[in-house]
Amino acid sequence: MVRTDDVLRLLLVESSLTEADQIITQLRQSGHAVRATRHDTIAGIEESLTTNSWDLVLCRSDLELVTAEEVLSLIRNVGRDIPCIILAEDPEQLEELYDLGAQDIVLTSDKKRLSFTVTRELDNLFVRRLSRRNERALRESEKRAQLLLQTSRDAVAYVHEGMYIYVNHSYLTLFEYEEEEDVAGLSILDMVVSNDHAKFKTAYRQFTEKSAVGSQTISVLCKKSDDEEFPVTVEFSKAEVEGEDCTQLVVREAQVASEILTLMEPEITPVSAFREIDALTNLYNRVRFMEELNKAIAQADEGRQVSELLYIVIDDFQKIKEQIGLSASDGVLKGVAELLKEKLSEGELLARYSDQVFTIIITSGDDKYVDERSEVYRKTIEDYISTVNGKMFNLECSIGISRITENLASPSVGLDRADKACTQAQRAGGNRMVRYQPSVADSSTAGTDTSDEDVYWQEQIQEALQEGNFSLYFQPIVGLHGVEQQIYDVMIRMKGADGELIEASTFINHIHNSELMTGIDEWVIPQALAQLAEHRKEYPKTRFFLKLSKQTLNKADVIEWLNSTLSEHSIDGSALVLEISETVALENLEQAKNIVTQLKGLGCEFCLEHFGSGLDFSHSLNMLDVDYLKINGDFVENMSKDAENQAAVKSIINMSKEAGKMTIAEFVSDANSLALLWRLGVDYASGYYIQEPSPNLDYNFDEDNM
Repeated sequence: MVRTDDVLRLLLVESSLTEADQIITQLRQSGHAVRATRHDTIAGIEESLTTNSWDLVLCRSDLELVTAEEVLSLIRNVGRDIPCIILAEDPEQLEELYDLGAQDIVLTSDKKRLSFTVTRELDNLFVRRLSRRNERALRESEKRAQLLLQTSRDAVAYVHEGMYIYVNHSYLTLFEYEEEEDVAGLSILDMVVSNDHAKFKTAYRQFTEKSAVGSQTISVLCKKSDDEEFPVTVEFSKAEVEGEDCTQLVVREAQVASEILTLMEPEITPVSAFREIDALTNLYNRVRFMEELNKAIAQADEGRQVSELLYIVIDDFQKIKEQIGLSASDGVLKGVAELLKEKLSEGELLARYSDQVFTIIITSGDDKYVDERSEVYRKTIEDYISTVNGKMFNLECSIGISRITENLASPSVGLDRADKACTQAQRAGGNRMVRYQPSVADSSTAGTDTSDEDVYWQEQIQEALQEGNFSLYFQPIVGLHGVEQQIYDVMIRMKGADGELIEASTFINHIHNSELMTGIDEWVIPQALAQLAEHRKEYPKTRFFLKLSKQTLNKADVIEWLNSTLSEHSIDGSALVLEISETVALENLEQAKNIVTQLKGLGCEFCLEHFGSGLDFSHSLNMLDVDYLKINGDFVENMSKDAENQAAVKSIINMSKEAGKMTIAEFVSDANSLALLWRLGVDYASGYYIQEPSPNLDYNFDEDNM
């Protein structure tokens, strides 16, 4: 990658034409081919930033009509990766300019340093652009490779030390298994008839011990899931998955009729044709939308076009669905989709992102124009009147807007920003639009507002939510001194690319500030309630502890949604203990108190998790009407060997007893800790020593509690 036309696209914030000419001349003498534009007003700078692509901004610090701070704020607001260098006249100004977020501050008298700084920032910008392009290319390459594997007619598997780590659809079909989980944990020898085990093991061992690159083929007799035997050829080749060496197996039946291959072709075409269309609305679906969003980011990075994203959510749609039913509500969404489609202008792409969420990409960086287009869509939905069963009702929507620029580390970051803005619109009463406003932390200096690891996990979780690749695990909470109950802590696991289950502790910290937390809550809670309802048919006293993220707590309709979800599964609120983090509760105390009060009105009890993380335990106890305190697991784990942790746990237990709260010690890992907790008077305990989390609700509670 090279800089566009090898030209330095320079925006000069300077009032003096003479000074501007001198700077341009100096940069040209330093070897830069400069194409510059000069502005000294807020309006001119803002228009220039939104309508043009720039490599660098040089800003004079002492202008009358605009300050350096205002210029840096504008750069952040447009979300562009544009380095800004402040030019200062007075050395005494330097100290107050350092905290503004510029890449550097250079004295106007220091000509050589200005040339050096400009070259350095352009080199850094070049590296960031190249890195972003390579990352996108890598993601696209991985996506294509995965798609090719999944749609391949060849049965392909990857194995490590004789165990499966990936199999494609054709492999499952060949051996007549339905799901990838069916072969998880199996050895490749489980597919080979016993008489050929020795032959297969010898060939596999000889191949894996070879250092040369190449392939090797062996003919053996295999067996399907129903033990039907059939002859195959197995081709071994070396491969690598996520940095780990493994072996690729391509399994082919010894005789495959060409007619079968011909008949397979039509089956593949419809799948690829319909994978990008939403069946209800006939709009693009989430998969196709994310592809288009990725293209929009690439266009911005190449300096071709900045776009903007509208995230449209139908307000109070859950209530509407309850009133008119699922089938009629689908008809409403279909009608909304048709109206939105009619209002589309050239250069706009519409998709149905999820249930009541529509997304639109507008190929324009003009905020005023995009705001006008957003108002058109908002008014369209507001004017929509639907009649169901003789009853008329109006719709309203909230719209979040975010800019799609090269500064986005991934499509999910831009989507997350628009979602946050939409949430703000809902909190403000709905039926309005809100534009995402970046903070100083979103400055283009870093090129991204999340780490590479954060971005990776956000994309994995986004995909898992789309595909439903989560499962629930349950860990019993047993009584020590508390009233005997049959209660489980509900946990989530994510299915990884190779089929392994990933614990929440591995990925949750990478999204704790993301709206993806709401998506997880909205998956977990209905799933958990469905299992609880089924289990309570035999064990009616069973209760669940369910976590609520701060993002869910901040949603305007959380009470209505939870009440509706409880009603849908015929479960009373008393069957739930809802958990919130102590630190989250203290961040917004008044709101937390209000939510706790309203949810208690549904019959739910409340628990503060990670209790003891705050500096002042008593403050949380005095201000929040909760029923249980989950002692911070860091204090409990191996507490029998740590006197300080013992003292902290004892203090929490004594304080909670005075406040009339029940205590729960989690992360109990050994018998000594459990005995010590009993002596200290803790009410309940959970942890691997008692029982590991399990996908089954099968803990043997006290018989009296059954």
